[in-house]
Amino acid sequence: MHRDSIRRAGQGAGRFTGATGRDRRTAWRVYSLLALAVIILPLAFAASALAAKPTREVTVVVDSTNTNTTLCGFPIVFVENGSFKVTTFYDSAGNKVKSILANAGPYNETATANGKTLTANYPAPYITSFTNGTEALLGLRSAYVVPGSGLVLLDAGRVVFDSATGDVLSQSGQHQRLDGDTAAFCAYFA
Repeated sequence: MHRDSIRRAGQGAGRFTGATGRDRRTAWRVYSLLALAVIILPLAFAASALAAKPTREVTVVVDSTNTNTTLCGFPIVFVENGSFKVTTFYDSAGNKVKSILANAGPYNETATANGKTLTANYPAPYITSFTNGTEALLGLRSAYVVPGSGLVLLDAGRVVFDSATGDVLSQSGQHQRLDGDTAAFCAYFA
């Protein structure tokens, strides 16, 4: 076979016959994008698959009791009841990155002293960052309300603590218990 006849026989093979130059460019762009997608998408999914799957634990608390004698100068018995879940996230080496503690149902605390009791709900999540050593309390932690009188103790907003020392690194919102503004709360129980 002669070289020219090979070329003629091969003409049109692998080409877009009958297509204009613009149609060919558009088709090549589509094929190029598809080829990139075939290469890039598996890499994107592989990166997220490198981290270990999060773990989830649910804890039920029944009558967890603590007596505080320093808050008001006389004993107040705090009793917690409810359930919460902790979701812990890990990096690709299996090290903890952060955990989020959130209610798994109703969670409340009662405060009792001198024959009087108040109850507060705990809807706020806690976020612990193991990479920077902080714990954050977000949203409404508790609001103690005296029926017919109103709010006597509020803990709401955002507080970030140093996990190692317990020191407050930053805060916004109203945190009466943390700030020592407990006069109305203590007066109710006195």
